[in-house]
Amino acid sequence: MDFDFLFLGTAMFFFINFFSKTFGCNINDSETIFFFKNIFYYKIKIIKDFFKAEIYFLNSCVIRKNPQIKILKMIKKINFIKKYKKIIILLSGCLTELEDLNKIKSINIDIIFNSLSIFYIKKIIKFYFLTKKKILFIKKNKIKLFFKTNNLVNIMQGCNHNCSYCVIPQIKGNEFFYNSKKILNYIIKNFKKKFCDLLLLGQNINSYKFKKINFSSLLFNISKIKNIKRINFISSNINDFDNNFFFFYKNSKKISNNLHLPLQSGSNNILKIMNRKYNIKKYLFFLKNIKKIKFTTYSTDIIISFPKECFIDFDLTLKIMKKIKFLDFFFFIYSRRKNTISYNFRENNKIKKIFKLKIFQKIKNNYIILINKKVRVFVIGYIKKNIFIGKMDNFKFVFFEYFNYKIIGKFINLKIISVKKNVFLGIYNEFYYL
Repeated sequence: MDFDFLFLGTAMFFFINFFSKTFGCNINDSETIFFFKNIFYYKIKIIKDFFKAEIYFLNSCVIRKNPQIKILKMIKKINFIKKYKKIIILLSGCLTELEDLNKIKSINIDIIFNSLSIFYIKKIIKFYFLTKKKILFIKKNKIKLFFKTNNLVNIMQGCNHNCSYCVIPQIKGNEFFYNSKKILNYIIKNFKKKFCDLLLLGQNINSYKFKKINFSSLLFNISKIKNIKRINFISSNINDFDNNFFFFYKNSKKISNNLHLPLQSGSNNILKIMNRKYNIKKYLFFLKNIKKIKFTTYSTDIIISFPKECFIDFDLTLKIMKKIKFLDFFFFIYSRRKNTISYNFRENNKIKKIFKLKIFQKIKNNYIILINKKVRVFVIGYIKKNIFIGKMDNFKFVFFEYFNYKIIGKFINLKIISVKKNVFLGIYNEFYYL
């Protein structure tokens, strides 16, 4: 089908099939949603059938090697379809922000743009249909706006920590913080429901500082908005929390009782090579201070088989995992990335990598720690008569029995009585009053 006229605004009754695939983190998810909000002006229909699509949108990630390989494989599949069918390929995300774009240019992609260019996507697509030429649109300077999608709000970009394995400073640049007043105004205007669950996003979110407003101050100001009932944020570095945060965490009921705190390794030696700027003692001391305030669940990230990691270092990581009892943990085999300090380090043997990975795959999540605990739940709906489903602070879903459908869209307290795999069962306790 010739669908040029659809995008040039001359069609009224035809829709074009759009296939979308997002790789990577929540920030990429929010960028994808924002992309579709920007092109909502055009008549599009998002489909799941890979072969029936006419436009393919891929939001890429290069933090690890595996997603990058998956993206390139998918692009090859789409190009095979392109031989027999008229289609358009759009590529965005971290892959487009690498310094060396020669490899990307060599791949048969129609429109390449980075995350900062999403604000201009209408004009980019229109220009493509007018000229019929491939477009490479990479915007480097920071935009003094931020975008919000659903309950996700991105408040910063970039990172200054320069961990030896991380490519984010090279892709996203140094930390850039959005205007705190604009963030608050957008939340007030766009979150008009009575019960709103907010998730703040940033590569190193608790380092936020715009003029005199730091992260703790921003959380305090957001908590004053009546419609906002729960505030989550990811991802944090323990080095950037100040004393004001502990005071706010203790006194605010709106802050989530779940913290995502990347550990990366249980060995001080490896943490030093990673340039994480904290040790295990400092990490445990931080958790100890949080536990004094209230019951909190934790999630973390672990890098397996980092260069120079011996089995003693690996054993220390396993021991610290048992000691802390993370509710969730996300583990990845170390990926060697260009333009990072660790790129020149000697990698571990592949057999050792696979052996360590299999050990981690056998470790179970510590969902048992929630049994008999009273948790705050946001009721999102029901699955059948009197059986409701809610979302906890730790993003887990819980099922419970209740008699009144007016409870949907409200916060309540539940007592967790059972856990089977990822399924939580609870008993209604009381309404949660802020």
